[in-house]
Amino acid sequence: MTYLPLSIADPIKGEFRIGATYYLAVHHVKQTSYIAVHGRDNKILLQSLPDLPFIQSSYGQDQIIAGDGGVFKITEIVDGPSNTTVAQTVDTIESNDTGLHLNGILKFADDRSIGYSLHFRELPPKQLDFSLQLDVAQDNKDHHRIIFSFESNANEDFYGFGEQFSYSTLKGQKVPIFVREQGIGRGQEPVTSILNDPSGVFGDFAGGDSFTTYCSVPQFLSTDNRSLVIKNSEYSSFDLRQHDRVSVRLNATLLEGRLFQGDNLLDLVSEYTLYSGRMHCLPDWISGGAVVGIQGGTEKVRKVIKQLQHYKTPIAAVWLQDWCGKRLQKTPNGVEFKRLWWNWESDDTLYPDWATFVNDELKSQNIRVLSYVNTFLANVEKKQSYRNNYFLEAEARGYLVRNPSSKTEHQTLIISSGTDFEAGILDLTNPDAVVWFKSIIKQHIYDAGVSGMMTDFGEYLPYHSDKVSLYSGISSEVYHNRYPQEWAKLHSELVRDIGLENEAVCFYRAGYTCTPGYVNLMWAGDQNVAWDEHDGIKSAVTGMLSGGFSGFSITHSDIGGYTTISAAPLLKLVRSKELLFRWMELSAFTAVFRTHEGIIPELNAQFYDDEESLAYFAFCAKLYASLSPYRKQLIQEAHTKGWPLMRHLVFYYPHDPVVRQITYSQYLLGDSLLVAPMLAPSVSHVKVYLPKEEGVTWRHVWSNQSFTPTGQDIHVASPFQRPAVFIKEPRQDGGLLDEFIAFTTYQSSV
Repeated sequence: MTYLPLSIADPIKGEFRIGATYYLAVHHVKQTSYIAVHGRDNKILLQSLPDLPFIQSSYGQDQIIAGDGGVFKITEIVDGPSNTTVAQTVDTIESNDTGLHLNGILKFADDRSIGYSLHFRELPPKQLDFSLQLDVAQDNKDHHRIIFSFESNANEDFYGFGEQFSYSTLKGQKVPIFVREQGIGRGQEPVTSILNDPSGVFGDFAGGDSFTTYCSVPQFLSTDNRSLVIKNSEYSSFDLRQHDRVSVRLNATLLEGRLFQGDNLLDLVSEYTLYSGRMHCLPDWISGGAVVGIQGGTEKVRKVIKQLQHYKTPIAAVWLQDWCGKRLQKTPNGVEFKRLWWNWESDDTLYPDWATFVNDELKSQNIRVLSYVNTFLANVEKKQSYRNNYFLEAEARGYLVRNPSSKTEHQTLIISSGTDFEAGILDLTNPDAVVWFKSIIKQHIYDAGVSGMMTDFGEYLPYHSDKVSLYSGISSEVYHNRYPQEWAKLHSELVRDIGLENEAVCFYRAGYTCTPGYVNLMWAGDQNVAWDEHDGIKSAVTGMLSGGFSGFSITHSDIGGYTTISAAPLLKLVRSKELLFRWMELSAFTAVFRTHEGIIPELNAQFYDDEESLAYFAFCAKLYASLSPYRKQLIQEAHTKGWPLMRHLVFYYPHDPVVRQITYSQYLLGDSLLVAPMLAPSVSHVKVYLPKEEGVTWRHVWSNQSFTPTGQDIHVASPFQRPAVFIKEPRQDGGLLDEFIAFTTYQSSV
């Protein structure tokens, strides 16, 4: 039987109110039918495509396979005529005090049909809730899926979707929404192919691709001044490949979402973050200097601090991720390196007097300590010394995620993060487990005087319920993406309960829609110690800027990168001194200036290697500290408005086609500083694009040369100690950049 793709019942015509501001209009033009949802000033927020269904359903299971180390491979089934509805009817539309209600039928080619209902509800003044329900029996194993499509145009660019490390605008792409390890390489060759080779030494699909990310959010904002978020946590994807439409595909029979309207892109971020939550303010102390990442124990920490103090390096904190001890791990090809013991108590060998060292020695020098924790618990029976085995305790109490197919006594789900590196996952749906874990963190971290930690992971939970059993009974298909959000909530509650909201810093890499409301710092995760745009320093900038569109407004990256590979002759990635220095410069213009030694410290260039490196680190830390008054204002702005510190230029120049395509080459820190970091080796000049703007100039801080922005490229020298930075004039920073200007002026004269 042949159906019209979209059939709107004849009596349905005209406009239907949705509260005081919004309305839905039904259009019949020259035998063509479509609907449009209008907002303030009659602006169209959603519009169906003429004579095409805007709601469809398909069935069949997508393939989402988990590999070791939190990596996942996603293969969507093809939504074709054999398993997808081909026609839609709109049978009734009713507007009343509860909103607008639209009902109809979705039809398959073989004459089967599914009922649906679509509801809109106004949330004044700039938000519109909607829900789409399929009338499918709960025991239907075909797993019907929602496909929701609406009109776009060739000139509409899309930003957001969490932290995206390969693209700025996602127009022309299909974006999967799934929290997972971002992979190693992500398209950079030969790294990616080697890591993705199932017969290789690294395991299946560990290389990732252009869309693998720790922080994935079903949300966008566009240059048409509209924004949309899907509230669901099931797997979804956004297809932006066709120039005239957006298709949202969701593995659920109920889709819940919200539309946002704004006067500009910054206004849209403010509206969206009223829903997602806004990041908490960082404490003032962290803006005063470097967060120094050191491993190796008490004596090494003392030595490095003394070296830094010799160069008068401003130190805000030391980050001691190995506070819990380290163990040897071997790769399949025999390379040895050390990773942490995931048992959350201090290690008596590396830090024998932990609390005394933190409180009496370091805090007396006004140096705070940050530590490390993650979502896992490892069995420490093989550890040389320990006081508690929290894995066994959690297992006995039922606090770990279970595997229903396991034949073991407790059915504990064991995850792998590499060879001989297994652990259980904390079950965050169990309230008793959350209380228990909080007590451990309080006792061993906060009661010891520590000021926060890297709160790592959150992306490992398997997706399919036949492999996962959670305490609450919730499906892992629903909970997988939500897990990192609940992980952040746990720490937020703990910090609030013990009264350290103005002291503690917890930084995350994994996140979902509402994560921003629970955290005060993100970091860009594990980049390779490399220059490239796929998984190196360039991708870190792309990811930090992308996150700003989705409410992740306060962020930074590991100085120098993290992932180091020693697998010669097959593959070798080690950090050069030049990369380390340029990453230091970049990080001076982010929220936090924090180093990381990398996964194999002895192979990487380190800031403490020699006198030149120590001096350069001191210079960049001072540069970072000179921006403290300005940065604090931006942090407050992030909390009250949701605006990111690091801002893509499209926020201010949305109609400039060059600006829309910028990925990593330049960004704004606030609205008064233009930063063009040096992201390539053996180069001494950068190209900077100055969007056309009347009545202002951009002054280069090192040469004092001013440039009138006329939509042109300029080339600026950027030798070491002279990162390309420009101040907008006439100045509008209220004097907050005075200290920075004094520092750069002095440095230019010496």
